[in-house]
Amino acid sequence: MKRVLLLCSALLALEASPLTKLFEALKKRPVTQVDERLVQIMKLQKQKVSDRFYPQISLFGSLEHYNSATNLRPVPPTEANALLKSHEPLPFAQNITRVGANASIPLFVKELWDLQKKMEYLLQSARLKKELNIYKNEGVILGSYADLGYVKRLQEALEATRRSLQKSYEDLKIKVQSGRAAPVALDKIASAMDTVELKIRDIAQRRAGLVAKIEGLTGIEVRNYQPISQKNPIKKERIFALLPLQAKLQAQKADLKAAKDRFVPKVLLEAKWSENYAQKDVVFKEDVHRGYGDIALKVVLPLSKTNLTDIEIERSKLLQQKAMIAKTRMELQAQAKALEEQLHLNDQKVAIAKRKVARQRELLRYAKTAFGVGRLTEEEYLRYEDSLLSARADLAKALADKWRLLAQLALIYGNDLERIVE
Repeated sequence: MKRVLLLCSALLALEASPLTKLFEALKKRPVTQVDERLVQIMKLQKQKVSDRFYPQISLFGSLEHYNSATNLRPVPPTEANALLKSHEPLPFAQNITRVGANASIPLFVKELWDLQKKMEYLLQSARLKKELNIYKNEGVILGSYADLGYVKRLQEALEATRRSLQKSYEDLKIKVQSGRAAPVALDKIASAMDTVELKIRDIAQRRAGLVAKIEGLTGIEVRNYQPISQKNPIKKERIFALLPLQAKLQAQKADLKAAKDRFVPKVLLEAKWSENYAQKDVVFKEDVHRGYGDIALKVVLPLSKTNLTDIEIERSKLLQQKAMIAKTRMELQAQAKALEEQLHLNDQKVAIAKRKVARQRELLRYAKTAFGVGRLTEEEYLRYEDSLLSARADLAKALADKWRLLAQLALIYGNDLERIVE
């Protein structure tokens, strides 16, 4: 029997916790796949820049009509004389059909290397942003799940208050029937019970909203809440939330360098070939066909005032990005410091709230006894019921607040909550 119990315990330990299942489901849901698509788009944008290093080839065809005879290709005088002597058609006509291809190969375009680096940094930023969004949504799940715990504890407190009030109501009803208490006393207790019932309905509505919020992110409907525990501490090696911005900063630097490198001469190899046809040449009215092409090594030096303006624009964007990172770093450092202090204070709140619940429970026990022997009025007794309910609600809130604060701190430092809680 003991071995069976140990085996069952081991199987339960191996079973994934509800939070682990929710985190795993999150990574497969559309909310995460949207970010994955953005990463794929950024990969294609990077590939698009790389494609500009390859030859650019285009095909063309045209039907051309001129008001006077025009050459299918340039013809030197010696060639024209030779054609006339041999009675061969001259490559001149009014209607010409051309079919051919153009090709351009960038042998050296400094700007393209800068743009390629820019896209590498933007791709890195997109990947980091995807990872950060996963952590952010994990925090939402953990916070909502912790709120379910708050709702459950508050509902248990309300149900305990309802049972306590119901018992007091039944005891008081006997006194009213025997003439030892005024009927209005029952109305006061009943009114308090109605207030509790309304709060229970409010809690049920809130729970439905939390379940829907979690289901929207994970596709899983949470039916039962299990207590949360922390299995690993938060690693505070770096402020992860800054990494996407820092990658964008490097991309902006590459943008500025690309704007400057537009003044670097470009070396291009260009080629063109066309097959040219005409039905009636200008002399013999015979069909004529000539092929014609060229290849050229070009050096292009852009000298545009707009390039200078582009440099200033990119420099301003770079300074703006640096200022944004500095501002965000200060905010996140202050926020992390505040969260750590709040977590420390929240632990103290939990300890105090537990003591308060114990004391209020004991005070309520004495109050019920005093109320039973007529030493307390209905209003005084109900205040003790409210005090215990309030103390239990404070404890439930403090317990839930711990996980919300932990989720925010984990997000700043880029910790996967699946590693931290269960």
